[in-house]
Amino acid sequence: MNRSSFHLFNVSNFSLLLFLCCCFGWNMNAQTLQKVENFGENPGNLRMFFYQPPQSSTPDGKKMPLVVVLHGCTQSAGVIAAQTGWNKLADEYGFMVLYPQQKMINNPEMCFCWYRRKDITAGKGEDESIMEMIGYVKAHIKIDSSRVFITGLSAGACMSVAMMATHPEAFNAGAIFAGVPYKAALDPFTACLLMPGWIHKSPNKWALKVTKQNPGFQGSYPRMIIYQGKNDPIVNRRNGAELVKQWTRLHRVALDPSETIMHFAGARDIERQSFRNEQHQEQVVFYKVNHLSHAYLINPGHCINEGGKRGIYSKDKNYFSTWWTAVDFGLTNAQHIEGKSLVASREENLEFSVPLHEHSAYNWTYPSDCKAVSGQGTSHLVLDWGTQEGNISVEETTASGCHLPSLPLKVYFLKKTP
Repeated sequence: MNRSSFHLFNVSNFSLLLFLCCCFGWNMNAQTLQKVENFGENPGNLRMFFYQPPQSSTPDGKKMPLVVVLHGCTQSAGVIAAQTGWNKLADEYGFMVLYPQQKMINNPEMCFCWYRRKDITAGKGEDESIMEMIGYVKAHIKIDSSRVFITGLSAGACMSVAMMATHPEAFNAGAIFAGVPYKAALDPFTACLLMPGWIHKSPNKWALKVTKQNPGFQGSYPRMIIYQGKNDPIVNRRNGAELVKQWTRLHRVALDPSETIMHFAGARDIERQSFRNEQHQEQVVFYKVNHLSHAYLINPGHCINEGGKRGIYSKDKNYFSTWWTAVDFGLTNAQHIEGKSLVASREENLEFSVPLHEHSAYNWTYPSDCKAVSGQGTSHLVLDWGTQEGNISVEETTASGCHLPSLPLKVYFLKKTP
């Protein structure tokens, strides 16, 4: 999403060459994607591609979740599919992936038009075309409507925010890589002021831009996961903070994070902030990434939590952000710890578990004054809690030597009644 994306500059020879390279990359990868010609009225004039894993349902026989992936400028459906590795995870965990694709006739650099009012209003333009694609998948494939997710990079991130804002009932959660708040810009000039981070508003003013789109909506807004590179020269890091303002207010949670984890998942450049409601449920997550420009985070490798391909908009950070997004979405059940998150001080015989995989070993970590009763090295831990709140986590080592860390489970003390 660069300034020429807003039609203020002519497309340079370099940009044209870049686009042709992306088109070639799409042709190389499109064989894994299915194309749908007639999915609806298509007022936004977009193309539709999707990936369906070999199995027709999840491993436990339930309807499949759906992940909508929106590419960035100069990219295509095939490029973003190869770069992010979503199809690899779809095969492993059993979900569908939908890839809307822009057309050059709409935008010379293949950017979704997130800054045009007619394309980010419910029932109109590109917004409506994407919803028609989702409707088509639901009508032809058994999809769990309660587990529809959306994610994107750059212009695709901004359009993902717009989809969550205009159709909050349709999405469970979204993951935004270098995005901006909904309706932060409605014309090319304002968009150019926005990119360097020059537009700031209060949480209430940001949230009002969303709630005005949904005057009768009484439900919960989708959970929001935000990735922002601190060295992004295109989408300034201040935009990530503004997006946090908008969605913490929509979820009515405090702007101060409930928890901050430095060096998340062993990655020294990643800080994870969690914003929870009164029930300690995560509503907004903000990943701040040092030494990251305008790119996805990848970690090429053979393990299920390794993947992604190097490219113009991806950087090897030893961190497969697509896999961690799937964890945040709840698509990888193996990494979510089951157990009580509200305990009493010194409570005994607390049970925590993750699904058991044959020949895997499990290394649990917990606060220093807790005591393991049994289960260290297995998928089921029994623990006597100590005198402080804290995190419990587990790393699974598979038979093939892959290391699969979990999201930490934050354990709180029960509030004493007066």
